[in-house]
Amino acid sequence: MLAGRHAIVTGAASGIGAAAARALDDAGASVTRLDVSAGEGIIACDVTDEHAVESAFADATPFTDVLHAAGIMSTGEVSTLPLSDFRHVIDVNLIGSFLVARASARRIADRGTITLVASQAGRKGGAGWSAYCASKFGLIGLVESLAQELATREVRVNAVCPGTIDTPMTRLAINQLADQRTVTPGDIRDVYLAGIPFGRFGTAAEVASVCVFLASPLAAYVSGASIVVDGAELS
Repeated sequence: MLAGRHAIVTGAASGIGAAAARALDDAGASVTRLDVSAGEGIIACDVTDEHAVESAFADATPFTDVLHAAGIMSTGEVSTLPLSDFRHVIDVNLIGSFLVARASARRIADRGTITLVASQAGRKGGAGWSAYCASKFGLIGLVESLAQELATREVRVNAVCPGTIDTPMTRLAINQLADQRTVTPGDIRDVYLAGIPFGRFGTAAEVASVCVFLASPLAAYVSGASIVVDGAELS
């Protein structure tokens, strides 16, 4: 479905980024994989570094699709959250998204696609998630603005908003919340599961499938959208 296309994927070393890179590759696209540290088949690119992002995207040109999945999380209530933690999340998740979006807008082929991985936390706030929610709310605003700016070139810009997905970052968050609330990780997991009508966490592959859809001709008139992938949790 994506034969002849060239996609850039950030955060490609693990989690949703790794799954999306595999899914785009399976759909026929050639894929340039970026992550904060180099690895087998992965080019080093710190998305908070303006020059690193510009260089990586210039080296990957020409490209038709971008899937930006690089991101971090930090938990903690506003009253106790260190400013350094809040800034770090904003730097990676929001400033990093801006730098990737800008490099993409400057170089992407007409009728290309830019998909940024946001979160259901960009649609609804949650206790203990202020930094993460703020970054993802901002990311969705960036997507909606860029979709309008690139519409005359028919470059489609969208956000994917995963719910609770079984990834290393989710497991880290569960452990952090358990420590902060003096309960067990199992207790935190049970709370989240109770709020998901599907009764289970999602998989990275399920999010990746939506990313492939948005890059494909099946989504030819979809732009400026924020697609929630959460097993009906927000419904």
